[in-house]
Amino acid sequence: MFRVCLLFAACCLFAADVPAQSGLPIFRNYEKAFAAGTRDRSGKPGPNYWQNRAEYNIQVELNPQTRQISGAETVSYENNSPDTLKVIRFKLQADRYRKGRMRAWDVPADDVTENGVTIANVTLNGAAVPADRQARFATFLDLRLDTPLPPKSRAIISMDWAYTLPADESAAREYAADSSVFFVPYWYPQVAVYDDIYGWADFPYTGLQEFYHDFADYNVTIRVPRNYMVWATGEWQNAAAVLQPAVLKKWQDAHTGEQVNAIFTENDLKAGTVFRPDNTGTFRYQATDVPDFVFAASNRYNWDATSVLVDAQTGRRTLVSAVYDTRSEDYYRVCRIAADGIHLMSTWLPGYPFPYPCLTVFNGNDGMEYPMFCNDASQGKRDPTGLTVHETAHTYFPFMMGINEQEYAWMDEGWASFFDFLLTDSLTTGPGGRVRGYDRVAGTDDDVPLMTRSRFLSNPAYRIASYTRPQAAYLTLLDLLGYETFHRCMTGYMDRWKSKHPVPYDFFHTWNDLSGQNLDWFWRPWFFEWGHPDLAIQSVEKSQKTYEIAIEKRGTQPVPVHLKVEYTDGSKETFHQTAAVWKNGATTFRQALPKGKSPKSVSLGSNTIPDTQASNNTWPSQ
Repeated sequence: MFRVCLLFAACCLFAADVPAQSGLPIFRNYEKAFAAGTRDRSGKPGPNYWQNRAEYNIQVELNPQTRQISGAETVSYENNSPDTLKVIRFKLQADRYRKGRMRAWDVPADDVTENGVTIANVTLNGAAVPADRQARFATFLDLRLDTPLPPKSRAIISMDWAYTLPADESAAREYAADSSVFFVPYWYPQVAVYDDIYGWADFPYTGLQEFYHDFADYNVTIRVPRNYMVWATGEWQNAAAVLQPAVLKKWQDAHTGEQVNAIFTENDLKAGTVFRPDNTGTFRYQATDVPDFVFAASNRYNWDATSVLVDAQTGRRTLVSAVYDTRSEDYYRVCRIAADGIHLMSTWLPGYPFPYPCLTVFNGNDGMEYPMFCNDASQGKRDPTGLTVHETAHTYFPFMMGINEQEYAWMDEGWASFFDFLLTDSLTTGPGGRVRGYDRVAGTDDDVPLMTRSRFLSNPAYRIASYTRPQAAYLTLLDLLGYETFHRCMTGYMDRWKSKHPVPYDFFHTWNDLSGQNLDWFWRPWFFEWGHPDLAIQSVEKSQKTYEIAIEKRGTQPVPVHLKVEYTDGSKETFHQTAAVWKNGATTFRQALPKGKSPKSVSLGSNTIPDTQASNNTWPSQ
């Protein structure tokens, strides 16, 4: 996501006595997972790997005038763990607005409520759960089980709930623009993750650290006034009962078409030509194997759509939509940008078929990702490409790959930042992608080792560790391995951990395994240690019949050597070495120039190679 928050710096490091494996420190709770066989030191899921999952049947109603969300759900929860569960924990993320709750930043006082989410009629396997067996804390609800849930068994939980959306149009994630536009995330009681590393997830939702959800199936019915359209995670099931025939055909054609076309416009909505006369304002959506579900509604937004081929072998296509305010200056381009970005993601980086049947980019108030959905603010006159592809790229991380972003956000935000830079460069002819400027913050006390858990961080340390430093690390890794090896490691990592929950060591070990290299010399300084990148031109001297440029590694983080040389005869030459020149502990690298060539000037580095001291990167020194 893109959001700047109030800052305070926090950091922590792992204990010095953590045992080592393959040159990397391994935390003790991860050692237990290896010993239990849930994870393998090759990077693969272990023979005893497990994860729990749920099926949700939800009926929800949005009242645009009061901003109230009210619903009922039945959840079928599978305990696939080897443990007998004494509680089932639900996340009530909208309780962030409950009085007294911890928040990463202030919210308007009018949006704070006394009781937060109201919960009623809770049952477990058909029997009522009394109030004294319901424990509310932070943004969680624990149902204490009279009869614990044994391994390989299922529980059926049902409950009703209601809460009021915040009125503040700048509220993080949620969006309620007067009574005509709504974006609704984090809106239903959701079973928390129970995993092999931490047990029950216990970090409350404060507005900063984002996703960690189990994979689930959803069958959701959404009710709104008859003149509102609803877009949601998943595939729309009852379009024929809602849309007039001409509009329905446009929607159907968009699933196979390659041109961006309007399904309907604001004027169509005003003219009453969109919805069938017998439309009841009831929308049904289904989604399979996704970690969350969101929806949005409006009675005045435009809807553009097209489709893109994402898997040439199967012919599978993804429906791509942009839903937006007529006043937006940039959103008329967003559907095309998203479709072209998905094509590149499917064929180039990460080079893995886009996993979902649809994606909707909604003109909201943020830059935020959800399964099959983005909430993106209009960029005005600025190019929307970077934001669009960043949030779309999150489809892979943390959705297809069930990343625990509350603990290690670099495992998803870092990748989205890596993709948005390279994809934006490929999709635009203007300024191009965004390099996040790691060299400006590297080595400061805000720049913590990436293996510091994200839950311990606030801004600016959180943003540096989530976006800035990992983007630089991944760009260095791509340069180090080359595209073919990098792509093999990336797609292999995805194959191994698709619809599962990889942790940092699964990433490190998989890339070691599939690259055929021990990359621990790279992982350690970039992910586990304090430090910074700094290369310097040490000297330019003539040795026998040729000149030689000596490059000194003054920092701790390995980065490529990129030299641009202008000769006295007016010709120019570029020399490039990957970060592998520092693999064996060398602190000096020497680049010989062609015989007979005399250097006039030398510059070191590029915009994608972070370097904390640019003043020592030119010769003659300036």
